[in-house]
Amino acid sequence: MTPLVVASSNPHKVAEIRRMVEAAGVGLDVVSIVDFGRPPHVDETGTTFAENAAIKARAFDTWLTERNAPAVRFVVADDSGICIDALDGAPGVSSARFAGPHATDADNNRALVDALAARGVDASPAHYACVLVLLARTADGAVHEHRLEGRFDVIVRPVPRGSGGFGYDPHAYLEDGRTVAELTADEKDAISHRGAALRRMVTFLREHGGVP
Repeated sequence: MTPLVVASSNPHKVAEIRRMVEAAGVGLDVVSIVDFGRPPHVDETGTTFAENAAIKARAFDTWLTERNAPAVRFVVADDSGICIDALDGAPGVSSARFAGPHATDADNNRALVDALAARGVDASPAHYACVLVLLARTADGAVHEHRLEGRFDVIVRPVPRGSGGFGYDPHAYLEDGRTVAELTADEKDAISHRGAALRRMVTFLREHGGVP
């Protein structure tokens, strides 16, 4: 069975993709990059989500070749974050390190609140963005890249609410007044940026019969 290698060590992300691929009836073996060994660190030097996702997909595909992974395979990598209008699109590609290279979610949320306060903002339109790069390596050695995107519009406020989700979810409000951190996992998956991008990926794979 052709492997679909998820360029992540996060078991929850791998399980989510596996569920969606299996539910769609796509004949692929969804595995984690760590199943092939300890993956290398990849510097995300791009200025856009698409550039960073492509950097990761290409780097991990090269590493997989060195590890004698199956010659015919898919590799999927993603980059995502939140873009806040009042902050001129920040934190954007720096969402995971808004407060510094080793920042925690709590650190980043404090940096968000401080940035909004510095501009006197108590509410701002914003959107979460996710870009998936699906790299397909075929039997003749050719490599093809496919980009799939998802977007999720919210309103960002300095007052947090809710204990679910992760990242900036406690500060991301929906039209119904709830925050993303107050949604169930199923509710979030149904409307989130990552869920939308993954559904587009699964549709693409199904339309192509799961063949690189």
